[in-house]
Amino acid sequence: MSRYDAYIFDVQGTLTDFYTPVARAVETVLGEYVDPSAVGDFVRAWRQDYYERILELDQSVDHWYRVQDSYADGLGAVCEQFGIDVPPELRSEAAQAWQRLEAWPDVRPGLAKLRSRAVVATLSNTDMATMVNLFRNQQLEADAILTAELFGAFKPELFLYERTCRYLGVEPARAAMVASHPYDLRAAREAGLNTVFMYRPLESGRLEDAVDDTSGEFDHRIDDLRDIP
Repeated sequence: MSRYDAYIFDVQGTLTDFYTPVARAVETVLGEYVDPSAVGDFVRAWRQDYYERILELDQSVDHWYRVQDSYADGLGAVCEQFGIDVPPELRSEAAQAWQRLEAWPDVRPGLAKLRSRAVVATLSNTDMATMVNLFRNQQLEADAILTAELFGAFKPELFLYERTCRYLGVEPARAAMVASHPYDLRAAREAGLNTVFMYRPLESGRLEDAVDDTSGEFDHRIDDLRDIP
């Protein structure tokens, strides 16, 4: 038996490695323009631009601006930041990498094992089509795929966590949010959920950027999904 009735997962960074496929795309598609030694910084700047960009979006269920388009829009700004001029067609090609994330090695067996004991769902700040295709391509298991597009808002809005529990038919106290990002877990905790910190030391491509729950802020900390309580 699992400790909780439902486990709700963040996806980008928590279940999937975004850095490796995006860095690969930068190297292969933009290699003529991006210095090889700057690829890591380029990817991290692109990711940061995404965070800042979605905060400025006025989203709703009826008027949803695709997160994938935000990545494509942001690439121009990142290129300008690095002082390079990349043709629009190459920018579009490189941006597709954000739809081709790769599951961390422990994720596929971990989710399959967990689903035999509890409800497994996602709550991601991306688009539905992106998440459905990702789970199909990576052969990942889940009982429900929920994303920000369904709610017309982004995490950490509290109602996303509350409504996710409602959709799953579980009380927040019997659910756990699993994420590698503290802001996500803090919001889930405020909404009444339990918290599982997923340690992903190479989420941003290098150990010096790793985020960890060294203070024991959250209910549980794991570094392998197969060890989830």
